Amino acid sequence: MLTKRGYHTPLLIVFALSMTTLYCTSIPKILNNNFSESVVGTVGPEVIKYEDLIQGFLSGGINQEPTAEELKEFLPIYLDYRAKLLSAREAGYFENKTILDEYALYGKQAAYAYWLDREIKPTIFEQFKSRYSEELKSSHVLISLSQNAQPSDTLAAYNKIMEARELFLSGVKTIAELNEEYSSSRNGQLMGGELPWFSVGVTVGAFEDALYALDQGEISMPVRTQFGYHLIYLEERRKRTPARNVSHIFISRKGDLEKMDDLHEQLEQGTPWLNLVVEFSEDRASISNEGNIGWVSYSSRYDKAFIDSVMNLDSTLPYSKPIESIYGIHIFRIDSVQTFKNEAAKDEFLNQELDKSSNFERSNGFVINWLSEQYNLSINTNLITEIINTLSALDSLPIVQVYDVADSFSQDTLFIFQGRIATATDFYGYLIDKYSDKELNQVQPSWFSDYQEYFLDSELLNFTLNVFPEFSEQTDSYHRGLVVYQINEDSVWSSVTVDSTLLMNRYFNNDTDYQFETRYYYHLVSARYDSTLKKAEDFISLGGHPDSLRVNDYPVAVMSDSTGIFEGEPFTRLAEMETGKISEYFTYNNRKAFFVLNDVLPARKMTFDEAFNRLLSDYQPIREQNWLRRLRDKYQIQAFPEIISEKFRLSEIN
Repeated sequence: MLTKRGYHTPLLIVFALSMTTLYCTSIPKILNNNFSESVVGTVGPEVIKYEDLIQGFLSGGINQEPTAEELKEFLPIYLDYRAKLLSAREAGYFENKTILDEYALYGKQAAYAYWLDREIKPTIFEQFKSRYSEELKSSHVLISLSQNAQPSDTLAAYNKIMEARELFLSGVKTIAELNEEYSSSRNGQLMGGELPWFSVGVTVGAFEDALYALDQGEISMPVRTQFGYHLIYLEERRKRTPARNVSHIFISRKGDLEKMDDLHEQLEQGTPWLNLVVEFSEDRASISNEGNIGWVSYSSRYDKAFIDSVMNLDSTLPYSKPIESIYGIHIFRIDSVQTFKNEAAKDEFLNQELDKSSNFERSNGFVINWLSEQYNLSINTNLITEIINTLSALDSLPIVQVYDVADSFSQDTLFIFQGRIATATDFYGYLIDKYSDKELNQVQPSWFSDYQEYFLDSELLNFTLNVFPEFSEQTDSYHRGLVVYQINEDSVWSSVTVDSTLLMNRYFNNDTDYQFETRYYYHLVSARYDSTLKKAEDFISLGGHPDSLRVNDYPVAVMSDSTGIFEGEPFTRLAEMETGKISEYFTYNNRKAFFVLNDVLPARKMTFDEAFNRLLSDYQPIREQNWLRRLRDKYQIQAFPEIISEKFRLSEIN
């Protein structure tokens, strides 16, 4: 498994393959010259080519070409691996249901990760980077709508916001007037209105996409988010203002400008910034960092006026004059303005920002939604409305009776994704499995979105293999790994298959290997406070048993042991104690503690049962070598390391 370079290949994970000698050093005469030029070994009927060996070696994640010596060292390991695969295939391991189920589960999980890292994030990153260069000023109208709203409510909200849009386009109303008239309110505050300057990654994805698609002075079509329907008006675009790393001296009492003017004057007189921060600033969280509050930009979630104050400061000045905000009064210091030494540094920063933004999530749902949009999932919205209306009219009939009431459209197409179709009948089966305890009149639109995700999830693995044929090597490699692991487990590592007679012989023939050294049976008592520990000591001195301390509500920790598994300080003290005595106090895990030595157990040979696990561990390498020897004999494994040498010699000549 290991070479001088320390490769660790998926082919060999947990298979504990040991280094072996080469099986044969001469090429069979039956191999013609062309054949022998690339064949490095044979395993039964299988011919192992030089390219196979290279691929096996590089599958361990090594990014540089191996040396000839490394390949020769790897060759016998690889041939053993191929023999295990061949044996497993003959024994039916590739069709084992447990292995196939785990393989399918892995394949689906790997497919999600593959899409995220291979396709989705690189695509989103380019868009994120482009948008990052701009800041946008906008206003919006928002009609609140629940994500599980009934179709009739959704249609009403859509028609209402389209009405507002027509009023804007015709010049009858401004966006501010439409907000006053049409936007929903919450806690007495309108949910729409003017928005501060912001850039990418601040708002929800659908809103951001619609906003960045607008030209300056343009209004959007209705945009649906989890908050409801929006009309978005883009007022202005500008180049992004670089973020500023900011420190401040802060007083929360608004209007106390006289005091802040005095602090500003002290700065002017040469008083060190840190002195004033420590003595006067009321922002306790920033005092230990010289008043630093981190990076501020138009993407920050501070008050709009506060951000404007910081971003409009002259960064060349050592500090600002006192400035009021909704938080209090500040004297700001611009510690630095964000720059990047090169494009790679900028990309690294933006990748981190993307990970933190709402534009990118490492979730299955995010992948499903992205695939739905990019690969044109077709949704029969009319059928969904028809099903909802039909089921909702059925009073309190249970879901399990759905087949009896919806036959009229049971074979109609609900979703189409890349040629795969989900019908209403498929949806009903899903309802019965998931919502059997529900009644038909409880149907919700979210049931369809849940089924949509379920449908795409079930198609994901095959779809991924079709789009990325190379993905099959990753999943096939995992399948092979599961197979080899299981045949290894069954043939070598499972104690059920061990011949206990062999272990018994090893046990009786190696007296000194399976011994207990002198051991100490003790209790270790610890407490947070010396006074508590003293009470526990007095209890034991008066005849109380250490195991009874907790029963009698002493707030102490009690640990007992007689196996000798703990070594070093403070356990070396046990050898100096008398049986039945209590030790001096010492510190253990940051608590005061003492030992009670109950007994000294003499050295003795383990019983067979006590030694069994150690015997099994000692015997496993022998079992593995015996098994490998049988495989080599069965498949007449041959290795031709001189072919490797020849390949390298020819490459040097060329």
